[in-house]
Amino acid sequence: MGFAMRMQLNEEIIKKASFQDMYINGQKNGFEFDVQLAYYRGHYLSDIDLLEVYVDGEKMPQEAVTFELNGKEMPVYKLTYAVTEFWSQVQPAKIRVIKKGGLTVGEHEIELKLMLRVPYMQIGPDHTFMPLDSGDKITVTVA
Repeated sequence: MGFAMRMQLNEEIIKKASFQDMYINGQKNGFEFDVQLAYYRGHYLSDIDLLEVYVDGEKMPQEAVTFELNGKEMPVYKLTYAVTEFWSQVQPAKIRVIKKGGLTVGEHEIELKLMLRVPYMQIGPDHTFMPLDSGDKITVTVA
């Protein structure tokens, strides 16, 4: 993809204060954070073309990443089918990543690659729509 529209209306796309360890059966086994759209309009979840999470440059496995909105948590591959789930610009979604043992103590760079298509901006033939970059990168400290 050679270009993408970017319109960051929020100071933070990844809400740094929301970052926390995730515990499963009392053991640290991942992390979670909230994310807000970087656009002035909301989108249906089926408009998400790419959602990837990286920790210190390492891509987390897709099967370890989930997306939660309106109390509904789903794996990334199901977003394509979420044609009735609307993500408002002002509403944060939660991203969860299962990672055995969680993140080690210290600083980590968290990157979210989040690409959507703008369904009302057709820019080419064969249903080619304007791509929207709603990704972000932050540094967090794990205690």
